[in-house]
Amino acid sequence: MDSAGELCRDAIYEVLTRSSMETVGKCRLLSKEYNKLTYESLFTKLHSQRTAIVSGFLIQSMIKNEYQVFFVSTNGLKNHPQISFDFLPEHVKIVSSTNQGVLLCHAHNKSCYYVCISSIQQWQKVPNPKARYDTIESGLMVERLKPLRYKIVRFSEPKFRSHREFYMYHCIRVELFESATWKWKLLDEVKLPHEESLHRMTKVSVNGSLHWLTWKRNVFAFDVKKESHCLFPLPLPASEGNDVRLTEYKGKLAMTCIDRARNFMKVWIMKDHDRKQWSKRHSINIGVLTRKNPHVSPLAFCNADVVLMGEYFPDVIFFNFKTGHIDMLRLRKGLLHGCFPFQLTFATKEKAQLVHCLKA
Repeated sequence: MDSAGELCRDAIYEVLTRSSMETVGKCRLLSKEYNKLTYESLFTKLHSQRTAIVSGFLIQSMIKNEYQVFFVSTNGLKNHPQISFDFLPEHVKIVSSTNQGVLLCHAHNKSCYYVCISSIQQWQKVPNPKARYDTIESGLMVERLKPLRYKIVRFSEPKFRSHREFYMYHCIRVELFESATWKWKLLDEVKLPHEESLHRMTKVSVNGSLHWLTWKRNVFAFDVKKESHCLFPLPLPASEGNDVRLTEYKGKLAMTCIDRARNFMKVWIMKDHDRKQWSKRHSINIGVLTRKNPHVSPLAFCNADVVLMGEYFPDVIFFNFKTGHIDMLRLRKGLLHGCFPFQLTFATKEKAQLVHCLKA
């Protein structure tokens, strides 16, 4: 690259480190070079310092029969504050999160949902869906922020299934809530093979679709915009492992598989989402982690180089698999009930914009 091109690249890099996550996201779609660049550890740390937007994860646990949530940062923030949902009218648990910091919460022992932005303590109560069906899974997809427009998909099933249904197929009821119309609508039911069901706590949102791992180690994908679904297999060599999980890696659907006999974790990404083509990306030696905790498993990727690992509280681990560096955080002891990507903003201007979005 000549000096003029290098200067232009440096200037764009400087601009992106000061841009909103929305702008960074658009740039990732337009350029493969900047897609790669903006997922690197150095960029994410610098972006956090310059924008007062801290990326990380909400770790939800069950402590003394109550859900508690802690925020852990991917950008060097050493403290891990507990996130309070006391501003909501009742106790809730998180069921889905988005890259825009919007959360979908579900009330204890009730069928009602809340959409909220905890950093500004603003919320909306969503009309109740049909409560006579048992919820299997729910997911949230934000269409735009200004004004806030989102959709909620809910999968449920009858409390009792006929003998014929039980041995032929698994019938799943699908409901979709649209904030633009403020109504739930019933979609065509999903019929899975009778031994299939959605694996809880495996939801991944990429490419406009919500993805779940199934009990038979397939992937169930629901396209929120097209209101359609499909079922497709995992890459066969990796699906033979003894700890298989879905996650997101650099904006793509990914699968991790741990071979505990050899202390290696393989990472596959979906290279072509339309054709459902997988590509093996990494083979990571995790022996340094399994020697301390034999059951450690991946929770999420922080960026291109760092994976968040854990299994049982109180410890979660940030593992840079390129350098071998380990950061361990100790949280309150409890049972893990979900790890959700989240952005915490400390900028007054950004908070004011979020308030306006939710009230619009």
